Amino acid sequence: MIRVVAVEDDPLAQRAIRGYLAQVPDIELLDIASDGARGLELVRTLRPDVLVTDLHMPGMDGIALLNEVYLLPDPPRSLCFTAVGDEPFMREALAAGASGFLLKVDPPVLLVQAIRSAYEGEALVSPKLTAQVLQGIGRSGNRPRDLSDTEVKLLSLVGSGLDNADIGRALHLAPSTVKTYVSRLLRKTGSRSRAQLAAKANAWGMVRR
Repeated sequence: MIRVVAVEDDPLAQRAIRGYLAQVPDIELLDIASDGARGLELVRTLRPDVLVTDLHMPGMDGIALLNEVYLLPDPPRSLCFTAVGDEPFMREALAAGASGFLLKVDPPVLLVQAIRSAYEGEALVSPKLTAQVLQGIGRSGNRPRDLSDTEVKLLSLVGSGLDNADIGRALHLAPSTVKTYVSRLLRKTGSRSRAQLAAKANAWGMVRR
């Protein structure tokens, strides 16, 4: 069971999230907070597997919340669920450790898929935001010089949006080995999430078009 806390100040969006997730047997929505401060409190007390948060909220916004959550021991995976996908906020969200981005106009099935992907350490980005996330907001930092040939290939595939199973098939590696490589690449590149790692791979020109 994937345990989820959501943070959303719009009552209509709150009802939509409850409705979407109530129909999914492997996801349990623990609670919904209407602001970042309450969301942080819920994360601390309920210890969810995945945090789903809006970015634009009064008081403590989603970026501030993500930064606070990242500092917690064993923080949950974080997924941004927002109405407007503007690049500055997405850049900050990536730096704060966001594992994926969805727009509220995306089909409900994508929210479910994104939660599952975040739980597994993968990244799912709204098709409407992919170009921005992977090309426009990963420019910070330089490519490490000590990458092995396998790490270079793997980073290229992560940047292409492949999951661990597909990467394993492409490189003839077990998914568990891919997961270990990805964790190592996160540390080497100073990335807080797989989404940020994919953005950097694209910014460094490592992804074949």
